[in-house]
Parts: sequence; structure tokens; C-alpha cells
Amino acid sequence: MIFTESLSISRLKNDDRYERLTAGYLPEADVVFLDEIWKAGPSIQNTLLTVINEHIFHNGGQIMHAPMKVLIAASNELPAKEEGLEALWDRFLVRMVSNCIESDASFFKMIKGVGGEMSELAGSLYITEELYSVWQDESRTVGIQDLVVNAIKALRKSLAAFEKEDGNQLRYYVSDRRWRKAYRLMQTSAYLNGRQEINLSDYLVLTHCFWNDDECIPNVLNSIVSSISDTVVKGMNRIDKSLRQMMIPDKQKATQSAPMCLSSDSNDFAEYDYFYYLVENYPDGETYFSKWDYASLTNQLHDGIRYYDTKRKKIIIHTLIAGKPFDATSQNASNLVKIKIQRCQNGAIIDGTPYAFRKKSTRQLNSPGLLQTLPIYQRISVIQDIFKTCVSDWEDVVANNFKNCDNIFLSSADLALVNRMIKEVGELIKATEVKLNNVVVMMK
Repeated sequence: MIFTESLSISRLKNDDRYERLTAGYLPEADVVFLDEIWKAGPSIQNTLLTVINEHIFHNGGQIMHAPMKVLIAASNELPAKEEGLEALWDRFLVRMVSNCIESDASFFKMIKGVGGEMSELAGSLYITEELYSVWQDESRTVGIQDLVVNAIKALRKSLAAFEKEDGNQLRYYVSDRRWRKAYRLMQTSAYLNGRQEINLSDYLVLTHCFWNDDECIPNVLNSIVSSISDTVVKGMNRIDKSLRQMMIPDKQKATQSAPMCLSSDSNDFAEYDYFYYLVENYPDGETYFSKWDYASLTNQLHDGIRYYDTKRKKIIIHTLIAGKPFDATSQNASNLVKIKIQRCQNGAIIDGTPYAFRKKSTRQLNSPGLLQTLPIYQRISVIQDIFKTCVSDWEDVVANNFKNCDNIFLSSADLALVNRMIKEVGELIKATEVKLNNVVVMMK
């Protein structure tokens, strides 16, 4: 269905009203196709914005509700820059580049093909208003996997970095409105593929959504595909860095001479609510120590205060700062008790009794800085566990999202991008495994 300036001559002649004919045209169409959209005049482009945004068409003095469900446009060129076309361009969520046929087999099939009439569809294949409404409602209930959430976070950071590097020209900018539409697109993909959660194959559809300029396409494609493997690549890089640090003689000797326990560095402690460390085995109940206070604490006695936080429903310990009274109201504090505190190995001494702070778990030790605090044999064991977990998690990602992928919205070219990335990650894993095994042998 095309959009055209078809006027009602009779209304203009008899009633002096400028109205377009709408029967058979865009204002009354469910599916609309616009050819050479960027060659349309400003009046048509402005009208399109209203139709796309609000599904409203102004026809003379009449306001019509446009039933449009799909709008497809074609052009041999991208919208000209600095001509006010950015708003309309931004409304097209899916953007597909159609190049010449590359495959010889497909090319000769095309030139030898004989055009034929389309056969009539069976009634059961029609998308009725009722069915369309059901699809809309049910697709909105589709959830999203944590893997996809993590990929989106990585993608947003990557695009923001490209945008900053590009001088904030908005070539990598994705508006919140566009993100919201993209989320609905992923929900629809998952729903029509028979899933109740968005998975990474649905996320891959975004490769056709987030480029604004043809020069940016390679970077956008790379950012989307790389965001899928972001976790495992970072994991392998951390392992590689830890292995290289283990081979530095001075650090190795220092670590081997250290006591066989974690350092008292506060980075070893597990954090709670972003601001506290947990005091182990405190007799009055679950008790937390302010991590910011601990950073400035010394082995000299300091005045402190212990109180019950009525909001968090936990016991909290703070140091007292000279000349600054403690504000019990802002801290939701009750049952205040003055105490004496000082820093000690792996924790703090509270009223003369030493207490350890809870340490991070083995999985939380997945960083080179914390691993370096462990004795050499423990470090190797932890790194091996981290490596196995990273590889296992990645294999699950590939198996559950891309092995025998039959997503109806992905082309062979889309899947080729992922397969190339999977191959590259596999090579990274193999290289890291070789390094790990070599270090294990050297340390025996």
C-alpha cells in the first residue's frame, strides 16, 4: 500500500475542502509499503511522523485513526544529513541492507526464474484482528534471561564508548524510545518462536536495529556480537593476567613467604548493601561494620558506636569522628552503645575482643588482585576452578541459544556472525587452557 497525494476533487470544488482520498491508501491500510521514502516532500514526511507516532491521520478537518500494523519503506539511499530527517529515520526500528546477490546458485535461480501468480492462502493462515490482538497481549508477558540483561549492559557501554570516541555525533546513539521498541521486538521474536523468555538468539535481532550510519555498521555488529561473549572473554583475560603475575619471581617469593591465609586487605572482605562488612560470630547478633570507617581505621584505639538500625533491622558499628556528633535520626538508630575499636589482622578488635570479617567466597575471588593474596598452590587450584566454571557456563550459553538455532527471524548471515565469534572464543579458551596447564606443570 503506497502513500500518495490523491485529492478529492469533488470536495475541493463543491465544499472548498482540501481532503485526500483514503480508501485503498495508507490511512486505511493495515500493511503499508513506501518506496523511495526519502524523496517524499516535507508535508508527506511530517504526516508520516504523526501516523507512526500516534496512528492519527489529519484529513482536512477530519481526524482518522490509522489501523496500520506494519510500515515497510525502501530507498536506494540513506536520509540526507542536516535536512531534518533524523526524527523520521529514528522511527524505523529494523533497518536491513539489501545488497546484490553474491551466491552464483541464487543468482542464476533469479535470472532464470519465471514469475508466477501467488497462490491463495488457506483461511487458517490469515492473521485476523483477534489473533493479532492475542499475539500483542501474550507477547508482552515474555520475560528476559539474565544472560540477555548482561549482554545489553555490555552493549550500552560499548556503544557509549564508540559515541564518545566519535565526538558525540549521535551516530552510535540509541534513544530510550528505541531501546523500548527493541525490547518489544525481542519479546515478539521469543513469543513467535514459542519461548516465554528472551534468549540470546532473540537479542541477535538487534544487529538490524542500532546502526544510524552505514559507516558505523561494522562497529555496531561487533559490539552486539561481542557483548554475547563479554563474560567469558573477561573471565579468560583475568585468568591470563593471574597466570602472568604468578610467573613474576619477586611476587611469587613474597606470596610463598606469606602466611597461608588471606591478606587483611579490605578488598578480601565480602560487601553487604555496598557499605558494610559482616562481623563474624558477634555475640549480639548479625552485626555489620562500616567499610568506609574501616578504611581509615588504625591499630590505635578509636571511639566507636554500636546501634540497631531499625530500617535495615541489623546491628551497625561506626567509628566516631571528633567534633562531629552522631546523628541517630538520620541513621535510624536505636539502642546506642559506645565502644572502643581498632584495626587488626582480617578484621577489628571491638571492646578488646578480636572479630574477623567475612571473606569473599571462592567465586568472588575471580580477580587477579585477590588471587595474588593466596599461597601459590591455592592460587592454582582457584584458577583451575574459575576456568572450569567459565568454560562450563559458556558451553551452556552456546548449547541453549545457538546450537541448532532455528529462530525464524535470523538469517544465515546473522548466524555466521555468531559462529565466527564462537570459534574465536573457542580459540581463546584453548590458548588459556594451554597456559594454565603449563603453569601447573612448572609449579609442581
